[in-house]
Amino acid sequence: MKKMIRMWTLAGALVACQIVAGASDDASGGLVSQIKVAPDKAPDCTTLKTIADTITRGCKNNDERAVAVYNFMNLTHYHRQYPNEPGGLSALKEINCYGWSLCGGLHSEESAIWEALGWNWRFVGWDGHTTVEAGYDGGWHYLDVFLKFYAWKPDGKGGRTIAGEDELSANPHTLITDAYELDKWRGCVYAKNNPFVISGNKANWRAPAFLSCGDTIEDTVIGLKSHRGADHAAGWNGIEHASGTYSAAVNLAPGFCLENTWDAKPDAWYWAGMNEAPQHTCSGHKDTRNDPAYGLILEPYINSKPARSYGNGALTFTLDPVNDTCLQSFAAVDNVKVADNALVPTDPGKPASVTLNLASPYILTQASGMAVGADTFEVSVDKGATFKPAELENFSSAVKGQTSVLVKVTFKQSLKALRIAAVVQNNPGALPYLSPGKNRVTVSVADPAALGENKLSVTYAYRLGSRSKSFEQLCNQDMEIAGQHNAKWSDTITYAQKTLSARQLPATFDIDCPTPKGQYPVYPRMLFLRREVLAPGATAQPLPTGAVEAQSAAPDELQALPNPFLIGSEMPMPIHRRAIRTTTIPLTYVQFVDEKSGVTNKGALRWPKNGGEDGKVLRSAVLVSGDLTNLPTKGMAAARLTVPVSAGHSKAAGKLGVALLKHSVEPGKAFDLMTLTNIIGNAIVPTQPGETPVYQPAKMVAIDISRSVKAIAAGEVKFNGFALRIVPDRGTDQGWTVRCEVSPTDKMWLEIDTYVE
Repeated sequence: MKKMIRMWTLAGALVACQIVAGASDDASGGLVSQIKVAPDKAPDCTTLKTIADTITRGCKNNDERAVAVYNFMNLTHYHRQYPNEPGGLSALKEINCYGWSLCGGLHSEESAIWEALGWNWRFVGWDGHTTVEAGYDGGWHYLDVFLKFYAWKPDGKGGRTIAGEDELSANPHTLITDAYELDKWRGCVYAKNNPFVISGNKANWRAPAFLSCGDTIEDTVIGLKSHRGADHAAGWNGIEHASGTYSAAVNLAPGFCLENTWDAKPDAWYWAGMNEAPQHTCSGHKDTRNDPAYGLILEPYINSKPARSYGNGALTFTLDPVNDTCLQSFAAVDNVKVADNALVPTDPGKPASVTLNLASPYILTQASGMAVGADTFEVSVDKGATFKPAELENFSSAVKGQTSVLVKVTFKQSLKALRIAAVVQNNPGALPYLSPGKNRVTVSVADPAALGENKLSVTYAYRLGSRSKSFEQLCNQDMEIAGQHNAKWSDTITYAQKTLSARQLPATFDIDCPTPKGQYPVYPRMLFLRREVLAPGATAQPLPTGAVEAQSAAPDELQALPNPFLIGSEMPMPIHRRAIRTTTIPLTYVQFVDEKSGVTNKGALRWPKNGGEDGKVLRSAVLVSGDLTNLPTKGMAAARLTVPVSAGHSKAAGKLGVALLKHSVEPGKAFDLMTLTNIIGNAIVPTQPGETPVYQPAKMVAIDISRSVKAIAAGEVKFNGFALRIVPDRGTDQGWTVRCEVSPTDKMWLEIDTYVE
């Protein structure tokens, strides 16, 4: 019997395979290396260089490239504790497999991409924070993907360039304090010359949002004052620039399928040393909802999980069909031949074995299998140096945290069926997504001839979507730009599938993601990307039930959105401030109510600040009614509820909040105060001076409730009245249980600002 030794490279690791017995003389390795599926508008995360090249395509200068890297980092990352691995973690692996870190780790990855661009970099320490600066065009430039902030100085090519930390700390008022302002409704900061507002008839919707996770302008200035030192390290806190032995190349043998998804499976995560699932500590997708760059890409996933988190995929192997060519699938075979649609020992007196390399760029988190005829099952995590017995039905604990393992099945009589299914952890932000409009997708492999008579199948599955309101309408209603407002995605799954032979590679084809006429484009809601190497006679994995094939769309339906990585790098559009006319609508003080069903004319508003005060501090509210049937439906700029406060608290300021009533006010009847949880606006009632027990006349406090009033005017929310209540907030009341009184006799009104056309 002729014997051969085969050596294949899988996922960057050279695997020395065992002696192959029983293979035909013309047997050859079936491994297909460097399978790449690359849409023309998405990043290619195969290497740091391909990331740098694909996200900066179209950039005209280094400031634009710096913003592109900043946007990519925010697309692919959120902040959470470091995902370190024993011996260190490469930036490329972190980008593909994890997607979270704290400041030093995020800035290690950002600077690794800068290094791929040929730039210099330096780490700079603050009190409690690690930053990094890019060195290009003879200067240093600060772009913080943890705080989510950078600032421009008015010089350089094109009239401005991104400032460095020395420049910002030397001139904080001009470059930061006087240049940026908080949009309190959206909970983020905009440059004063580049806000998300209507200018003329157009929304300045591409205005970048800064400090969107709650950091303040003031804290940023304070932090910059503490900046010190500089370190040209090639990594930070265990996250290194160098990729080392890690490779993000996709390499598959016949029978293997690698599927990446944008969703997470419960408990299918890996995070060394941690006992809780990774997710962004800012819940509600706070960082993405206002950002016109990466936020729009991530918008379709807001309703699928409470916060940004990990994603999963699957690496599977199926022994089907069973014929001589199936031996190409294995990293090693010993004493094996094919007979009667099964694998059998060549020498019946000795056991036979087949070994699979379960490998991909993504971390294994769970694994199981099924075999008909197997006697033993073993796993190796050291490239075959040692094998340990494992349970085929569930061998997750043996492989968790690895990107490549060998699994060996031994049998004495015949192996009639074998299926291995592993769950992998992938970073959903780093996957090759599709975009609205036309997508040109390129499929390539390192050597098409390696495919032989096998075929490569590539399948995308996704849900198309659209928005019924324009960016101008979102802006007028103070809505977030990427918060799924007036957007929906189809229940029907669309798929695009190409099955390619060796002679057809590389291949390029189009996938159209249309927008219905009269609607506005959104990114499709991606479900999965599959790559399968199919042996002759094998079929691709089933499509989702009810899935429909993608069709070419008419040109007028192929609405696209601009390059997301360039958003923020453009010069701001001129902002034309419009004249405003203010009108008032009178409101009526109905009654004072408390949680004990009390109904009176007046009283002190209070609210328990914690569970320990329940039953001791009675919840109370003032109910307000009015006629809002004639609100302007167009051109509303702002709305303020103006409240006459007759008394505050002598020890601390308080926060007076407004809630919308879910039912109409019924004078004289008790009210359920537990329904007043959705605060639509608030304002500060200052500390009451000791020598002034009451305000005479009442102090008028204006509470901005623009967003809700605009929704009422648009018919999206029914108006049943307002409720006024105290909102405990240690940052305002310093931990005191504060109170205030609203005058039942002084006038109260709603103030409406409308644009003068």
